[in-house]
Amino acid sequence: MSSPAPLRSSTRARFLPVPRLPRLARPVGALAAVAVLTLGLAGCGSDDNDTPPPAPTGCATDTTAGDAGAALLPVPPAKVTLLTAGSEPQQAALSAFDRATAQPATLVTTSTFASPDGESATQSATTVDLPITARVNCTDPTDIDMQIGAASSPDTALNEALKAQNGSRAGMSIGPGVAPISLRILPGENADDNARQAVEEALVSTFQRSVTLPTEPIGVGATWEAVRTVNAGANVRQTINATLTAQDGDQLTVEFTIDETPINSVFRLPDGGTLTIDSYSMTGNGTVVIDLTRGVPVSGQMKISGGRTLVGGDNTQFQQLLGFESNWSQ
Repeated sequence: MSSPAPLRSSTRARFLPVPRLPRLARPVGALAAVAVLTLGLAGCGSDDNDTPPPAPTGCATDTTAGDAGAALLPVPPAKVTLLTAGSEPQQAALSAFDRATAQPATLVTTSTFASPDGESATQSATTVDLPITARVNCTDPTDIDMQIGAASSPDTALNEALKAQNGSRAGMSIGPGVAPISLRILPGENADDNARQAVEEALVSTFQRSVTLPTEPIGVGATWEAVRTVNAGANVRQTINATLTAQDGDQLTVEFTIDETPINSVFRLPDGGTLTIDSYSMTGNGTVVIDLTRGVPVSGQMKISGGRTLVGGDNTQFQQLLGFESNWSQ
């Protein structure tokens, strides 16, 4: 498939682009359905009038796994191919999570979307700031619990809505390569759809693009390829090429590039209909510091952007520009 035709302006985001996506113009049925696929699903929250619980400490004594109210969102595992093992000393990057202390972290994401269709052109950008306290389960080292703190956004309406997320919970299962293989979000009773969607999109978009480490022994300079298939309306092949650039004890610094291309030309709509992918390209890069004793990255940034052109049965074209950025910090 050819690369996307040049599209005017830049903005908006991801497999599941941003919350509160404005309506796109053109044939309403198909295009509205495409817009739905660019949105997130459900988030999490707590009663806006309740006093949020304090940040947890130590390891987690309970779990969101199996909770009937939790939304289970798969994070497709990546197939990792080690290309070069790097310099000596080499050792396997195995998790050794710290059960004694909780991990405070902050995830800031920005999703962008634009549909440059003349007078009906639309664009939007959504930034979400998520304070997270991550803890490993006391008895299950593959289960990471995450409590959401005082989430915020520069968008006034969304910022107000996110107050209901304070104290809500999420969790994930960790697989080989110290990478998430499933994500759980436990919605609060009083968070509205915009707040829920904003939190879910931030977490899903970030963890679906996480770097999986090789299970073989590696040293500084090691390179590897990680490939996973993600369903985002289209079945997308995601390829991450990574290099271990530094190691300090349990902390590994990894630089990477990311490329996403459709496996076929079918774009499925929520109502069961389909569009044809005429062009689709998403590329980006990033750096992440992974601490083998911690449940989420201690620092890092990733940025990916691109566009797609979808064609309806009447040969009507829908052009979209997408982008997503994530930043981790302590």
